Amino acid sequence: MEYLISTISDVTTEEENGDWEKLSYADRTAPLAAGHGMGLELAEFCISDNMENSFADVLPHVEACAAAVKRKTLHAPYNELYPQAIDPMIVEVARRRYDLTWTYCLRFGAEKMIAHANYVEALYYPSWFVSRHVEFWRRFLEDHPEPVTVCLENVMETGPELMLDIVKRVDDPRLRLCLDVGHANLSDVAPEEWLKACAPWISHYHIHNNNGPVAGARRSQGDTHSALDQGVIDMEGLLRLAERLTPDATAAVESYEPERCVAWLKEKGFV
Repeated sequence: MEYLISTISDVTTEEENGDWEKLSYADRTAPLAAGHGMGLELAEFCISDNMENSFADVLPHVEACAAAVKRKTLHAPYNELYPQAIDPMIVEVARRRYDLTWTYCLRFGAEKMIAHANYVEALYYPSWFVSRHVEFWRRFLEDHPEPVTVCLENVMETGPELMLDIVKRVDDPRLRLCLDVGHANLSDVAPEEWLKACAPWISHYHIHNNNGPVAGARRSQGDTHSALDQGVIDMEGLLRLAERLTPDATAAVESYEPERCVAWLKEKGFV
């Protein structure tokens, strides 16, 4: 396996104002990744506004990061993007955002595009969610013949079944899974079980730790994106299993303490 660092590790927010859309980038991850022979996951376009109103400010940072390393993945926007939406206009918004993300993958030399599956249990029947995703991604991949792999990432899914059903039914080698182990740790299924079930279809990982669900809170409350050695996930055991079952996959550090994570990966012999 090859390890990358997500540039989301550079994100700071104006928390005192509660304004989570005003993001700044500290330029920590590009030199860190280059210095250790690692790749980068370009995450600036996680926020859709960075594709439009803030594009001129964000573009130089993305270009500098892309030029600093050889291997790159690119995280698509995820806010309010629902390929499974009931309203066709909402589906069209998702399609337009992913179309644009695809052009950036080609522009910056990113081999994988990471997209959230975005299952919302209270809104969609599982069968609807799966069938609409299958329809969406079949058409998307038909219209985009270039060799970029779309990796669907788990976030609020309670287990791997729905996402497995999507990739199996689309049946295209350019649609694979991104197993976010921190998100899996907040689900009803242990990360190790997610990995075992999904291994044949995993192309990418997001790696960060946490202490599991917060009692009485919404599922996302415990998603702290802590360092690899700070939480209840047996990260060393999980990565050893990942390297055995998915040796050709990539894994992006998605923690706000990238230096500590890289030091841990080196200490354990992963990089």
